[in-house]
Amino acid sequence: MTKIKSFLRNHWGSILLWLMIILYIGYFSVFTILRYRTLYSSYFDLGIMHQTVFNTYRSIRSLDPSRFLELTNPYGPQQIKRMAIHNDILLAFIALFYFIYSGPETLLILQTVVLAIGAWAVFKIGLIVLEKIRYKNVIALLFAFSYLVYSPMQRANIFEFHAVTLSTTFLLFMFYFWLKKRHGWSFIFFLLSILSKEQVALTTLFFGCYVLFRNLIQHKFKIKKIRQIIFPVTIIFASVFWFLFSMTIVIPYFRGTNHFALSYYADFGDSPFRIILGVLDNPRSIFKYIFHIDTLRYFFFLLGPLGFLSFFSPFQLLIAAPEFGINLLSNNWNMRNIVYHYTSVIQPFVFISAIYGIKHLLGLTSKMRFNMQQIRKEKLFAFLLSLIIVCSAIIFAYFKGPLPFSKEKDIHPFLYPQKEKTDAAFWQNLLKNKRLKVSSTGQMAPFFASRRYFYNFSQDYHLADYIVLRLTEIYNYPEKDTLIPVYEKLNKDKNYKMIYKNEDVEVYKKI
Repeated sequence: MTKIKSFLRNHWGSILLWLMIILYIGYFSVFTILRYRTLYSSYFDLGIMHQTVFNTYRSIRSLDPSRFLELTNPYGPQQIKRMAIHNDILLAFIALFYFIYSGPETLLILQTVVLAIGAWAVFKIGLIVLEKIRYKNVIALLFAFSYLVYSPMQRANIFEFHAVTLSTTFLLFMFYFWLKKRHGWSFIFFLLSILSKEQVALTTLFFGCYVLFRNLIQHKFKIKKIRQIIFPVTIIFASVFWFLFSMTIVIPYFRGTNHFALSYYADFGDSPFRIILGVLDNPRSIFKYIFHIDTLRYFFFLLGPLGFLSFFSPFQLLIAAPEFGINLLSNNWNMRNIVYHYTSVIQPFVFISAIYGIKHLLGLTSKMRFNMQQIRKEKLFAFLLSLIIVCSAIIFAYFKGPLPFSKEKDIHPFLYPQKEKTDAAFWQNLLKNKRLKVSSTGQMAPFFASRRYFYNFSQDYHLADYIVLRLTEIYNYPEKDTLIPVYEKLNKDKNYKMIYKNEDVEVYKKI
């Protein structure tokens, strides 16, 4: 009993942390799987990601290299490689988990687990950065709690699946192991980060510059140990290489032209180099995008959940400057919205800078001579800052989070499952032969993407053996002007016969 009490006394912080992590994993695993099974997920992007990972899994299993990172073009009939869209080849490693279970559920659970473990990295970073601060265990635990209820992270978690979403945790561990001076592990998480999406390398480039600058400042620009230079310089050169390699060789090779997202920056140029020059030469366009009410909201909802503590140590936040630039200078306004995955690369440095921010604030009191009155003042100051962390986290989770207690709660999968889910599951089982080519409407897509050839319902439907439609998506969704004529053409097509109809669901078979 004494040993148990001693263990609890020494490890209460870690115990509470892992209980919170387990609760998070339990809730969001159930929620995201239920979201998929009740037809609230879609082809963009769960269906796309699942087909890519499934084909890679089948490639490894059957030793067929032609299926490696392959999917059906979301905008055409041909088979393409994932690198024609994004160079997120981390998906190839994720495919190994499909040997356990080869369904979309694997992606959703994996994403939830990886994001949740990021709370442990936040906690450990807090302990190191606040090492000389009293109550460091409590404050580090509060930061971990804030991470788990952080609405941008939770929103990214429930928005389908994206490899780059995992970079939130990878970047946190990259920073943590650098603090621990375990450069080998830091480099491993650096590699995982840049493999999650091509532009992450720009943020790791800034991380390398940050580490190099810190080392030079710390040693007054007289580095005695070569390894203090080798690590950051390696990160810098590897980041530059990977970004240029991805943007100028890999993606153009597989796509046949430049990266599709370059059109988001048409005001500045039509190639990566011209865009960079255009940003420098065209300040008016920068002002048009940056000085906008949406930018203010963007920063408010990113930094507010941590009580804006990042402002007290902006140096660490600037590591994410490239990602801020990518989001804020884009003409795709969704990229400055916290409900998608576009904040994933920024989130780690919001927390890291906030931790350093509270260190700077608490450091003001730690430099004083201590008497009883000053110790009381330090306790009071630490308590107030802790209160700010907790209150800010809860308030923003209430107003912007997806949890059931929030004002913008997402509870549709629990309370309003779409009735067509039964038909989707039935036909998913009936068409389980992976050699069949299937086309379906968007929210049906994740059910049928476990095959080499899958076609999002479009004018290319004639390539499919079976077509599974949900009429609500054809007549009521934004794509209706495109889909209605295709649907009417299908009804007149003598090569297809309707073999099933149940209210909103129709299934066609090629004759």
